[in-house]
Amino acid sequence: MSEGLLDHCNDVSYILSQASLVESYIFKPGNASRFQDLANVKYIDIVKSALISSTYYKELCVRGFKGIRRLYDTLVELINHSRKFGFEYQLFGTYLLIAPFAYEAAKSDNVFELRKKVAKLIRSFGVLEAKWFLDALKEVNLKYLGRLSSMDYREIENVDFFTLMEFSSKYDIVALNMVNDYSITFDAYNVIKEGLCGFERDVQRAFLYILSNYPDTLIYKKYGAYAALEVSKVVRVVSSNDCPSSNELEWLNGYLIENNFNPGSTADLIASSLAIYYLDEWYSKKDNPHSGISV
Repeated sequence: MSEGLLDHCNDVSYILSQASLVESYIFKPGNASRFQDLANVKYIDIVKSALISSTYYKELCVRGFKGIRRLYDTLVELINHSRKFGFEYQLFGTYLLIAPFAYEAAKSDNVFELRKKVAKLIRSFGVLEAKWFLDALKEVNLKYLGRLSSMDYREIENVDFFTLMEFSSKYDIVALNMVNDYSITFDAYNVIKEGLCGFERDVQRAFLYILSNYPDTLIYKKYGAYAALEVSKVVRVVSSNDCPSSNELEWLNGYLIENNFNPGSTADLIASSLAIYYLDEWYSKKDNPHSGISV
């Protein structure tokens, strides 16, 4: 394995882990951050999850260069690895979104080429990737697909990954984002890149943009469609200004915390948009000859 390949995969691993660290570091209403823990999500566990993910991002980057077409087998490994160190893995949705970035990033010339390659990659996934994803869901007992009459993820067999995501996209904004070629990720990335309010406030703007336009899946699954839609309605009031004020953000946080509403799926999407933001910076560096590396 060439030294150049390892350098680039180290870069990709750092960038993708950084995206989760920064996402959780910045205050966002209703989310765990350095300013607040939630009843079932501690900030320190998000940090630990981001750190432990870096090993697997690097592994996926190497697999991408070697043409080893496996990604989500690493999800169950991540969950078990985290438990070995005494915490529950907190970045399931984030990893689902940006693991394909790890696989393709160092072989792409810019974020737009990366987007095309990731879209093609996801559509190529077969039954085995779906099985690994479902095995991981069962391991953590999340309800990304829910116990729905037409399809129960506990009973699914012989369904390819993209079909599974297409079905889930009716109820899940992470899946919706993936099957629509990361449209929400890139919309939020454009909000951040616009640089209208300063970096942290722009990340908060992107968060409000997503939450006002896409009812959060985690809230929907826990409290129902009405609650998720009502949250989006409330957020639209706060996001009506170009740059939300600290008082507006604090008010929204109080509303969400009081009702135990955690927009966790929105946080996953923000992490993916930050990954694109930082990858875009990486691609723009002149000393980053990321293509043409031999294994």
